[in-house]
Amino acid sequence: MSWSKPPLDAEEVRRLAGRYGIDKLEAAILARRGISSPEEILYVLEDDLQYLHNPFLLDDLEDAVDRLLDAVNEGERVMVFGDRDVDGITSTVLLVTQLQRLGLEVEWRVPEGDSPYGVTLEIIEEFAARDGTLLFTVDCGTTSVAEIAHASQLGVDTIVIDHHNPQAERPPAVAIVNPKLPDSSYPFDGLAACGVVAKFCWAVGFAATPLYKAPLVLMQIRPANDTYVIEAIKLENLVEVDRLEENVVPGMVSLQQTRVGEFLFGNQILVYDAPTQKRMLHTLFGPGVDTDELVDLAPEVARVFPKLRDKSLFALRPQARITRYREQKPAEVDLLHALFRAYISRIYPALGDEFRTLLDLVALGTVGDMMPLQNENRILVKRGLEVLNLNQSGGLARLLHQLGLSGRTLTATDLGWKVSPVINASGRMGEPGTAVRQLLAKDPEEQRELAVRLNELNKERRRVGDEAWKQVLPLATRSFSEHAERLVLVHDESLHRGVTGLLAGKLAHHFKAPAAVITRCEDRAVGSVRTRGEIAATEFLRQFDDLLLAWGGHDLAAGFNLEWGQFERFVQRVRDLVPSLELQSIAEPIVQIDAELPHHYLHPELERTVARFEPFGQGNPPLVFLARNVSIENIEFIGREEQKHLKLLIAGDREPVGGNEVVRIPAVYWNGAGEVGKSFRPNDRVDVVFEVGKNYFRNNETVQLTVLAMRAGEG
Repeated sequence: MSWSKPPLDAEEVRRLAGRYGIDKLEAAILARRGISSPEEILYVLEDDLQYLHNPFLLDDLEDAVDRLLDAVNEGERVMVFGDRDVDGITSTVLLVTQLQRLGLEVEWRVPEGDSPYGVTLEIIEEFAARDGTLLFTVDCGTTSVAEIAHASQLGVDTIVIDHHNPQAERPPAVAIVNPKLPDSSYPFDGLAACGVVAKFCWAVGFAATPLYKAPLVLMQIRPANDTYVIEAIKLENLVEVDRLEENVVPGMVSLQQTRVGEFLFGNQILVYDAPTQKRMLHTLFGPGVDTDELVDLAPEVARVFPKLRDKSLFALRPQARITRYREQKPAEVDLLHALFRAYISRIYPALGDEFRTLLDLVALGTVGDMMPLQNENRILVKRGLEVLNLNQSGGLARLLHQLGLSGRTLTATDLGWKVSPVINASGRMGEPGTAVRQLLAKDPEEQRELAVRLNELNKERRRVGDEAWKQVLPLATRSFSEHAERLVLVHDESLHRGVTGLLAGKLAHHFKAPAAVITRCEDRAVGSVRTRGEIAATEFLRQFDDLLLAWGGHDLAAGFNLEWGQFERFVQRVRDLVPSLELQSIAEPIVQIDAELPHHYLHPELERTVARFEPFGQGNPPLVFLARNVSIENIEFIGREEQKHLKLLIAGDREPVGGNEVVRIPAVYWNGAGEVGKSFRPNDRVDVVFEVGKNYFRNNETVQLTVLAMRAGEG
């Protein structure tokens, strides 16, 4: 394995450390990863829910909330239709739980057995026949044009909450809440569907407050030499829709002659320290100006946050955290906006504490669907893990117990490798409803029984997947050659439809090329496409839109189905297309070193630095460190069937100046047994590249290194 350590700008490291109040190691990691803008750094260093984007920035969200409120008022029958994977399952559970809290009669469905992706005409017709009037599709629906049009004809309104890539034609839904719509004003398109559902739940909670749709203006006046500066922000559902800043000389104009008068008219006006603000208004416009309508936030903020009592916004501004993440110093009215958001989150539980309880499932679905752990996904997952680790209760806690994970401090890696596959297995094996029921269950015995079943399904999925891999690999090798080593297309009618995606992913990485795996389900061909980024999976399928009954997905993963009678035509079209495919070159991975460490950093305290950059996953790989010329004090061969792994004790030199302890830390080196006696021996000096993780043994957590590569040191 080759590695690279990009050069550092020492001045940039000092600047980052000083501005953001972090140590030089953390600043060096940021610099090496190219994380330099205030917004990027915010989502690394902060985990406060106040930094999440406002849900009402999502197009159609207000329409979706209003339609739901109508359903609540009328006591309508509602259905939630989700997908069979971990994102679709967690999205379904989250929304069903929210709707039940509102007192609605809710039913839910996910694709069982060999049912196709997405809501079907049959399900819609059955729902309409039971007097259903409102359908939610979660983690699906963006491409269900015909189905949602049919629902509308039957008197069923549809709200789509999704995150999949859209096609040219959109379904005629009441609302499509999807950050990936091409004209979306939402600032981040990497949310999982469960994240979008959580945003919707927050918005529903906000709609229960007096602030919903209320016209609000935050205003703050401050003196500036011989004038006064009036700053104001107009809010709708806490979204800034307009802003004003005006300098006014006392006594020169009336309020009506300024832009301020029109800006404030017809709105509730919120200020901080009303007596002072009123005095300045009277100074500017005379004692006759009406100030009775000003609402003072200062007493309420002080009640909720006692440490802020008797402090002006001017005094608070230097220590406000938002100051760190602005290129320019924020205005006092910006600080007022931040205080107001924090205040309402505290006084309305649905926007704070209750919303936080949703985030364990959001973390699970986000990681399981391999969404980028960047931007607000970092906060959602980090706080979701916190909920999961502090309050292990309900169906998910019972599942963790069944998997032997109770009592452990779970990480995003644990969710991705140990929990998500079990839930995904239920969908792959045709029983996604089992996972939904397990996560919704209130009875402990029912939770236990369903958790046992999920574990059994996962074991069965592994067995089926292992057998199918042996079956498809020879077919894929032949296909790779037939398609000029540019693409793999495998079809086998005996394959279980639930493992086509897994097989396509393994083939894509094995052959380093886009791969499609197809099986037969009754009169349909059903397939999955996976790529490493050479092409966008959905753009590839778009070229067969005239043949496909349904298709959709993401850039790296997509699914499709078509009539079996069209299958040979599809295969020929693929064969004809291959020579003209424009494939992006994917470079072989080179391990990027985040920091080279002196020996005295090889200490369990290093885990604190690592934790600062968690959660790790898609778009945010684990930190990688380099330590030179360390000693291998002990080597132990480990492994269940074949001892091909190593357990090591790595030692550095004595601690610097005044230290008398040799630094030692345990490590594991997966598949490293073959290098013993060739690349290194006990007591050799080596340069080692490693990640920092934890070892769990008898309910004890200890820090250990995971070695990625070694080579001879200086001796």
